[in-house]
Amino acid sequence: MAAKKPKEVERCPQCGQPVAEGDLQACIICRSLFCQECAVFDYGRQFCTLRCRGFFFYGDGDETEKDF
Repeated sequence: MAAKKPKEVERCPQCGQPVAEGDLQACIICRSLFCQECAVFDYGRQFCTLRCRGFFFYGDGDETEKDF
């Protein structure tokens, strides 16, 4: 009988804790990887940091005439 292959273990780039393969998520704003322990939950979504959460809701600020 073939031996079971153990689950691969990855490390969260944010906190360094080991997580099972496939348990890291990509932030919808910056595409950084993070684990469930590091996740910032808000607006029905998960983000890697408070900064990305704020960017999702507030954007990058008011548009000015020189932006065009």
